[in-house]
Amino acid sequence: MRRDLVSTIIEKTLLDISKETCSLVEKRLFADFYCRFSDCYSHPEHLNTILKEIFGNNYYIITDKIKAEIEKHPLDKKLTKFIEVLVK
Repeated sequence: MRRDLVSTIIEKTLLDISKETCSLVEKRLFADFYCRFSDCYSHPEHLNTILKEIFGNNYYIITDKIKAEIEKHPLDKKLTKFIEVLVK
């Protein structure tokens, strides 16, 4: 359930920017890490890397939005760890 929540939040956040942005991040995750949005729950470092590569120093704008959406839900240790890794 948490995995689906994280995947949905990542996708929605990127779609809010643009469909092309969402597609680009999705393609890069798969090409570089053989990873999908749903896999980012277990490997947030992959999403962090791709966002930094695509957006440079502005990656934090996206990670902050993802973090804010996740924090609207009850947090457990795994979600807290996900956020820590994603925003560093």
